[in-house]
Amino acid sequence: MLKDFFIPTTKNKKKPYLLSKPAILLYTLFLLLINQFGAILGIEQAYASTINPGNIISLTNQERRLAGLGELKNNSQLASAALAKANDMFAKQYWDHFGPNGETPWQFIKGAGYSYIYAGENLGKGFRTAEGLVEAWMASPTHRENILSSNYRDIGIAVVEGELLGKQTILVVQMFGNLTKSVQPAPAPSPTPAPPAVVGARTKPKVVTGEQRVVTLREQGEIRSIRITSPDMGSTVTDSTVNIKGETTNTTGGYTVNILENNEVVGSTEATGNSWEVKKGSDWSEGEHKIVATIKGTEVKSPESTFIVDSKAPEVDSTTIRVLEQDETFILTFNVNGDCNEINIILDSNIVTAKVPDNGKEVKVSIPKEPHPKSVYINTADAAGNSSSIEISEYFKVKEESKQSSFPAISLSVRDGINIGVVLLVLFLLILNVVWFTRRGKFKESIGEVFTVGAWWIIVTVSLFTGFSGSIT
Repeated sequence: MLKDFFIPTTKNKKKPYLLSKPAILLYTLFLLLINQFGAILGIEQAYASTINPGNIISLTNQERRLAGLGELKNNSQLASAALAKANDMFAKQYWDHFGPNGETPWQFIKGAGYSYIYAGENLGKGFRTAEGLVEAWMASPTHRENILSSNYRDIGIAVVEGELLGKQTILVVQMFGNLTKSVQPAPAPSPTPAPPAVVGARTKPKVVTGEQRVVTLREQGEIRSIRITSPDMGSTVTDSTVNIKGETTNTTGGYTVNILENNEVVGSTEATGNSWEVKKGSDWSEGEHKIVATIKGTEVKSPESTFIVDSKAPEVDSTTIRVLEQDETFILTFNVNGDCNEINIILDSNIVTAKVPDNGKEVKVSIPKEPHPKSVYINTADAAGNSSSIEISEYFKVKEESKQSSFPAISLSVRDGINIGVVLLVLFLLILNVVWFTRRGKFKESIGEVFTVGAWWIIVTVSLFTGFSGSIT
């Protein structure tokens, strides 16, 4: 009977057929065959990925902060250049910084309109997590040097999935740049604080010239102060989770710093040294913020500091995308939501800069029909550097392609679907049998079998979904 496969019965000797030793052996061999030899069998190995430009930029800046360097700003032109480079590698089937026809990273960066003084590139292939990719880059001296270089101020990331050299994979292109000769200074050692002054100590008069005046300091006292050092006064930040940093003088022992906005505490931290950093309890809202820092339990208060949060990127309204086919060109039209000051159309490895219309009017771009573009993206950005990207390749498919059958777009590959299906089946059977034995008061009799299968399930699950690796260059 069917239930003999799922729950303990007299016929299966209290061991469901689907949890028997032969079944476990079969699952193991099946998963080994799918995961190690799936490519030979024609099973795609593309996969859902936590890799995205935002995560990679965040992790890159985290490494820079740990090294005492300033953060890199997301740059839409570098992002467009990175996307063009990734498309070029897929189109010409190569995995290198330099293409088979002499293509260089610099030509893509210049093609995007980024007139660099300093520039660099990191590549990654086959990684499933942003953390794993950045860890691999940091373990490589040349890639680490790019990430921690004080020469760079801007960054652009592209993450593209496709078939490269016979394998379905994910390519990541990370491009760095600086438009000026100004570089970030190396981290300076913290200054040694001067010994505390003795309150009331008499000093000699000090003569200060400048306006034919003599200023006499009658006494030297002790002043305690606090100030906000980051974000800079009047600056615009694109990270809505930005922390508030500052310094104090003449503080001894531990103390508490509160950040106030509209006379309400929005964040606090415990500090012992001269510097401190406060993380807000929630994300900062869009717009202007006026804050002050105070030392709790005292009257010490910093001057008011103002900064603006602008973290929302302009986005293409997908409902307005239209492509009109003419004799020699495609006419692409669409609208953009939000403030926008830059629009790039990525046609395979080529970059076309579109004119930004006034007052949110329709964007209109003429695209040559030859060579016919296979990969088309629209990248939009605002003045603060917030950018977004949308793929519109489907609007440019030739009629012959529309007749071909294809798999529906899904976020998981066939291989991952099989892996998840097997581990979920075994998990379901385990839970079903634990419930069955527990209700009959026989769980202690079966604990050995349940533990063995459970241990196998944990080992297989961990091995399937962790430790994914890739390549960098």
